Amino acid sequence: MGSVAKRIQRYMGIKFNVLLRGPHGVGKTQMVVEEVRRQGLRLKYYSAATLDPWADLVGIPMPMTDDTTKEKFLVFIRPADIDAAEIVFFDELNRSHPKVQNAVLEMVQFKSINGVPLPNLKMVWAAINPPDDIYQVTELNPTLEDRFHLHLDVPAQPSVAYYTNGAGIPEDVAKALVSWWERDLDANLRRLVSPRRLEYMGLAHAKGIELRDAVPSSVRVPLQHLYRRLDGDTALGFELTRQSLVNNQGEILAEMRDNPEAMLAVSERLEAWPSIIARCVPLFLALTSELQARLLRHPQIKTALVNLGRQNRHGRQDLRALADRLSAIGVSLR
Repeated sequence: MGSVAKRIQRYMGIKFNVLLRGPHGVGKTQMVVEEVRRQGLRLKYYSAATLDPWADLVGIPMPMTDDTTKEKFLVFIRPADIDAAEIVFFDELNRSHPKVQNAVLEMVQFKSINGVPLPNLKMVWAAINPPDDIYQVTELNPTLEDRFHLHLDVPAQPSVAYYTNGAGIPEDVAKALVSWWERDLDANLRRLVSPRRLEYMGLAHAKGIELRDAVPSSVRVPLQHLYRRLDGDTALGFELTRQSLVNNQGEILAEMRDNPEAMLAVSERLEAWPSIIARCVPLFLALTSELQARLLRHPQIKTALVNLGRQNRHGRQDLRALADRLSAIGVSLR
């Protein structure tokens, strides 16, 4: 995360407007706020999703009359602190009301609202989540996106140093959390378990609270792997990679014997890397029926195994066993 923090420092120093994009819980807001404090800037922070476009930003129109000319005009009344701000930060901008985004467009381009200049404003920053299947958000209007000088992607990168020095989590616990996140979770689970969630899990563990109580019930993660890492052990004697799954099957099969956590870890890796399934038939055959059925729901894995099962006539013992197993669980080889 250091490289991202350094870029934030540089971009803020040259007063550019910046749009940060990244998943939840990766520290977008925290890094911006910390850099604002470091540079001694006056910040106006908005949680854009909860903004009332009139009361909080654009202003509530109030009719006024000129005492001299008696002409009527409108004055927009809004919180005064925005006029003092040197940087305005809109968090969760793509969850905001369209009128808020219209106001942001003017602020980014002209440093004004309703044509009235914001006298101290030097830059506008915003953060968004990527619009994909786990976020109920949409893309920003291209016109608004184009107004930002720079676009900065902020990836999920859990940091042992931050958890230890910033959050006060014991170093051994921080290392176990980061290793578990990097090695024991598949890509989909890493999207659901944010670095912020890891921090909460570490804080809970340090207070003697069950880890399961720090994980949303909708997210199913292999906590037994984490407990083993916290105890100085792992689910297997070595890291599961594509290479080790293909080249170390004898050792892995020995670890899988009567070890449900190891079986789960192997099945998750095979599901994440379907291209190697054809070279890992013994591992597939050693899994429980439930885990085998789950893997077979993956179209690429099913196709590869069915094609192999059809080749059992060539006499390979593992392929005969595979064909028998597929037939036993109702997978047609025709």
